[in-house]
Order: sequence, then C-alpha cells, then structure tokens
Amino acid sequence: MSPARPLCRRSRLVAAGVVLAVVVGACSSDDDAAAPESGEVEADETDSVAAEPTGTGPGDTESGSDTADAPQVEAAATLEGQSGLVAEAVVTADRPVAVTITATSADHTVETPLTAERLGEHTIPIVGMRADTEYTVSVTAYDETGEPVAEAAAGSVTTDALPEWMPNHQITVTEAAAPGITLVETSPPMDRGEPRFEGQPDQVLVAYDEDAEIVWWYTNTGSIGAVEQTDDGTFLSNYWPFGIRENDVYGELVGHWRPQARDVVEGEVDDDALQDGVDPDQVDLWIGALEGNPGDMEPLPVRADWVDLNSFHHENWPMPNGNVLALSTTIHELSDEQRAAFCPRQNHPFDVISDVVVEFEPDGTVVRTWDLWDAIDVDENPGSYMCIDTGIFSEVQERDWTHANSVVYDPERDAIIISSRHTDQIVAFDHLEDEGHQTQVRWIMGTNGTIPLDGEQTYHQHAVEVLDNGDLIVYDNGNDRPGTDPDDPDNLPYSRAVVYEVDDASDDPADWSARQVWEHTADEDDGTPVYASFISDADVLSNGNVLITHGGIGDQPPDPEDPDNVPLHALIIEVIPEGDSGGETVWEFRSDPSTPSTSYRAERIDTFYVGDRWRTP
Repeated sequence: MSPARPLCRRSRLVAAGVVLAVVVGACSSDDDAAAPESGEVEADETDSVAAEPTGTGPGDTESGSDTADAPQVEAAATLEGQSGLVAEAVVTADRPVAVTITATSADHTVETPLTAERLGEHTIPIVGMRADTEYTVSVTAYDETGEPVAEAAAGSVTTDALPEWMPNHQITVTEAAAPGITLVETSPPMDRGEPRFEGQPDQVLVAYDEDAEIVWWYTNTGSIGAVEQTDDGTFLSNYWPFGIRENDVYGELVGHWRPQARDVVEGEVDDDALQDGVDPDQVDLWIGALEGNPGDMEPLPVRADWVDLNSFHHENWPMPNGNVLALSTTIHELSDEQRAAFCPRQNHPFDVISDVVVEFEPDGTVVRTWDLWDAIDVDENPGSYMCIDTGIFSEVQERDWTHANSVVYDPERDAIIISSRHTDQIVAFDHLEDEGHQTQVRWIMGTNGTIPLDGEQTYHQHAVEVLDNGDLIVYDNGNDRPGTDPDDPDNLPYSRAVVYEVDDASDDPADWSARQVWEHTADEDDGTPVYASFISDADVLSNGNVLITHGGIGDQPPDPEDPDNVPLHALIIEVIPEGDSGGETVWEFRSDPSTPSTSYRAERIDTFYVGDRWRTP
C-alpha cells in the first residue's frame, strides 16, 4: 500500500474528557469549522409542539399538494441513562411516519438515521452528544416515499459533566483514520492499589467520537471486557470469571447469563462456595462482580448436561445465528505420573483447568461445546503455567493449563477458532451440525502445530480474529519469545500485531499451510520496543487500517518501592499497513503516564445506530 498523502493533524490533550489544548496542522477542513449557534428552546415551552409542514403538497405551487394534509407531530426529549450523555426523544404523530432526530449545540450536531418503520409513536435514543453541553432537539417526519413532510421542536437537553474519575488521555487524530466511534475498555487512573476518587469503578467502557471527544460511557461492578456490538446495537461484555452482560445505550441490561455446573441447583450463587480453594485476595472482587448495578436483571443459568461449566471469561462473541459464543472452563484429572513429569519438585496433587468454548442461545440453552482437552495433548503441551499455583485461575489443586483468551466463529470455514495463550497455539475446531459435545479438530497453528507455518509463530497471544478474506489477525504479546531477554538491552522483548494467511481449502489436509503476510511493532518514546506482556488486541477496520491495542505495557504488578518499575500504561494506535511490515500511524491514544492504567481491548464501530430499526443508506 502506498504512503498516505500529507495530512491535517489534530492533537487534543484531554483530561477527564475536557479538551486542554488543540493543535491543528497547516491545512484545514470544513469539518473543523464551528456550526452556527442554534436558537435556544426551553423544554417546558416545547414539550408538545404542533408540526410545521414542509416539503410538497396539493396546495404547494411546485407540486400542487395541500399543506393541510401534513401530519401533526409532537415531540419531547429528556436526558436518560447511566452516562448522562444520552437523551430519549418521544415522538407522536396522527398518522404513521418515519422520523429522524437532530440535536444541535453551538458547535456540534448529532443526527439519528431514518427509522425503518413508519409508526404513530417513536421512542428514540439520542447518542453521540458531548459532555456538559446544551443541545436543541428537533424532529423531522417523512412519508412513505421518504420525503420530509413535517418538523417539530422537542425542547432542549443539557448533558452531564463527566465524572472526575474519567481516565486522562491524549489522542492524536488525522484525516486518514477510519471513520466511526472508538470504544476503549480501560481502567481509570489509579494510585497504586487505591482509587483516587470516591465511587471510582474498576473499569469503564469509554466511547470517543472522530474528534476525540467522549460521547458515551458505561460501567458496572467487576471488569468490563471483550465488548462486542451486536446486530441490534446492544453491547455484550464479560465480567469474568462469572458472567456475561448485554446492555443497551442507556446502560440498562437487556441480557444476563452465568454458567452453572451440573451439580449446582438453580438459584442464587452461594458466596461461601466461591471461597473454597480461591485466593482470599480475589474473593471480595469476585463477589462484588456478581452484584451488578442497581436494577440489573437476574442472570439466566447456562448449563450443559455433558460438561461442568465453571466460569465465563475473556470472550463473548455474537454469532450470525443469534447465539452467543463464550469461553468457560472445566477441570480434568491428571495421573500421579503426569504430575511428576510436569512438576517433579512438587509433591501435592493437582489437576488442570481446560478451556471450553460454549455456544448458547439467548434463553441460556447450550447448543454445542468444544473442550481444548480434546484438541491439545497435555503430555506434549503442558504449557508454561502448569507448575504455577497462584494467579487468577490457578490454585494449589488446580492449574491454569491453556488459559484461552479469545474465540471467534469463522462463517466461511464454519469453524471455531481459539487462542490458547499458555500453550502458544491457535486452535480451529469444525463447527458441525450436530449438537452437544464436539471434538473434530480442523488444525492447530503454533507450538506442535498440525499445519506448517512460513513465518514466526505467536507467543502468549491474544484476540485472534478472522478477516473477510479468511486471514487471521492476532495480537502477539511475545512472552518468552526466543532470542529476547528483558535483561539484554540489544534484544528486548517486544509485542506485535500479525496477520497470517491460512490455506486450508484443499480436500487433503496434508496440503494445508499458513504463512505470515504482515506484522507491526512499535517503539516507546525512549526507543525501546513496545512490550505488553498481557491483554491487548488488534483489529482490521472498515478502510483497511489496523487498530492495535497495546493494553498492558509496563510492570505487573506495579511496585512503588522499585525505582525502575514502569507504571502500567496503554498505547492504542491505528496504522495504514504497508508491505509485509510496518505502517504509518494515523490515530493514537495514550493513557496518562503518571498513574497506572490498562486497556483490555479497543474497538472501532461505525455508529451506535445499527439493526433492523434503522433504514440503511
């Protein structure tokens, strides 16, 4: 791909969502010009306003239409939802109409798409407004031909200021960045180990518009990770290791699921049972994750008759058939001989935690499962954490063997593709018509893989995704990458985004192969390689650019007593891929370097308004 033309660059230094400085390059754009200030309309004067006809009618000299036939439309808008940045417009008409809503401030406009249906009453969210800003809201009604036939005022709304705990950040944007809204899963800035502000959450999902302004956020108890927008415009997120929530743009839950082992009676989770064999430091965090926001719907149990499901973690993927694809765990027993071979210096018994992919319907019914135990030979691939008895999942009696961190459905291959971090493998299972326990492995790429790879494999990777052409994009964290050493300044560890072409179309698996076709590495300001030893993500965007989340850079855990300890921080960049490596950076997010902060993943969505409810252009 050829280099991009010279660009107009805008760099915004933002603290808690407030723009402190804007630097504009030596070029201009009509988009940068402020919109004319709209007249202010008080809500109490316009909650019910008759429509003013527009367009054509029998009495109109251009078309001969009669303006008396125009629909009568009334509208009102009120601020709604958790973030204080979302409004709701209620529109009524004396006949079915389609509508759009426009919210205008002194220098910003938000317009909803045209509704797909013509109705006598519409309730429409207004998403995309900026904080601490007054917007005047208006409605345009359309007839069956798509022509505007009436307008109505809906009052004004003033959005809330952002919470004082909102993450500090610096974002640089250029015109070559892909359009859309950037969702960043992040932890607010923390003093090491303690919240800085009262009521500060552990994690928050923040949405930035194309001018780097915060236009939406959502938080809940526990973590918020693996956020995916559904075809209906809602958002799936994981609060591992216990459940999956689905929320709308108001922040209200519309779906909620928790796994249930076969011997657990339906009902509330027994908090005492959670503490059996669990690290005491994790108990309060886990129980807190179960509570949820006030008013959250109760979770549906997700239970399979053929395998114990002990968690939901790391991933929740909306499938094309309307089901949810998620990661769970189960326990497999080891023999004394296996334990002795894996960890000869340990003399106490332990078993292994294996990751199980679960496909379930919205009512909680499990359709299929795939267990990595059936794909990976534990004797040949004991993984890098078999002898570690502490951690998020690991205990003295149970070891975090595979630690899968992503799963996606590949519709072209009709396959399930999983990232197994602790064994340095990417595993593909066939997605068969049969329901229940599935075991048919398609291929394994990486350590002891079943297909040859032309290029470098991944090490402790995250976030495998399938591109439209069938290639795989992966975030390669690079833990224990051969030839690298944190104590060797000439060969420091590094992370990268990498794309692999997988050729598995032949009827003969012996002909299958994979090759590396592109990679990208980055440097810190001091010239050292960017190395995120955990979390992180990479996505290909609508215009072909690649969004890379270096989400866990620095020392884990932070150590204030160590002068060489690097605070955890995140670097998110969008690059234009070039050749087989590299690429120009056209969008950049930097977390505040003064306080530890991480980002599990970042996503770029086209719009908040997706689904059958909206008429597509």
